[in-house]
Amino acid sequence: LLEEEGLLSFHLGLLQWEWDETDVESRTASTENVVDLLQGKMEKLSTEAQGFLQCAACLGASFVAETIHIVWHDKRMSYMDSSTVESSTEELLTTMVEENYLESPKNNEYRWTHDNVQQAASSLIEEESRASFRHSIGEVLYKELSVNVLDTYLFEVANLLNTATAGVTNIDYAKINLTAAEKARNVSAFEKCSDYASKGIRMLRNDTWTSHPEMTVKLYSLAAEAERFLGRHNQMEMYCSEVLAQKSISILQKKEVYLARLDRMANAELRHEDAVRLCLSILKELKCRFPRGRVKGLVKALVLVHRTVKMVKQTPTEVFNSMPVATDPTKLAVMALLNRLNYWSYTAGDKYIYLLILTNSAMNR
Repeated sequence: LLEEEGLLSFHLGLLQWEWDETDVESRTASTENVVDLLQGKMEKLSTEAQGFLQCAACLGASFVAETIHIVWHDKRMSYMDSSTVESSTEELLTTMVEENYLESPKNNEYRWTHDNVQQAASSLIEEESRASFRHSIGEVLYKELSVNVLDTYLFEVANLLNTATAGVTNIDYAKINLTAAEKARNVSAFEKCSDYASKGIRMLRNDTWTSHPEMTVKLYSLAAEAERFLGRHNQMEMYCSEVLAQKSISILQKKEVYLARLDRMANAELRHEDAVRLCLSILKELKCRFPRGRVKGLVKALVLVHRTVKMVKQTPTEVFNSMPVATDPTKLAVMALLNRLNYWSYTAGDKYIYLLILTNSAMNR
């Protein structure tokens, strides 16, 4: 590249390379300058090759031949004219490897030789149409990729689809963002989870709580959970309030936003008594009731402890080992709440000690 730009030359008389260090430093001192040099070199390629680089730049740091083939098959005619001799995807990939824009560490797998190379290829796309171009490639991938391959490129496809969605209502794209948010949450990438969930929410229809209640509550719940982990409690509360205001969905469907609100109360605001009271009211709606009053509660707790100890002693170990894993969503929700209530009743003070005993007994039964 330096030789092509006249920054480096070979002296045949001295049989050595020559360069002006000051000139080289001034032309390559910043990332922007390097990208400009690379872009200038790319612009000398054929229109077809430039279009191919533009498409490849939208696929992330690495991609497989099948993916770029799908995209190029859809886009190639935009870069062709009557005088162009069409090249195959394989020929174009080979050219890009020879030009040191791409490398192929594994068969049919390609990656950019440097981040600046990918940035330069992306810069070939006209700025005013860059968002719509990337979005159109996202649409191609969403329609053409198999389910398994789409899962592999989930974040890339979601990012591409999200580049030009202002004011767009699209349930399919909302689902892609939901899946991406769940995947980001599972690897504790809460900033990305929040981003995908919020974008998915903006793509929902006005009647979404009646037309797509399950997807809607999942998006809002993920957004609330992510905001809680990020410490943005006002934003979290906005999502929680939206879900809790819905009369058409069950208490079980509201579980995640309740847990987010409870964790904020107890852990961020240290309002343990308020958390205990709210937790008890939710458990009551899930048909898990506790006796009122400290004295009555202690008596009930002692009776339950006695029964639990007796039951454990009389039950062979093999029975416990063969018990199936709990899958009932209501029971799982109750256990999640009891686990928190167990801790919060301890930190709330002596007057809730009976709840500590009761929850331990209930969880062991």
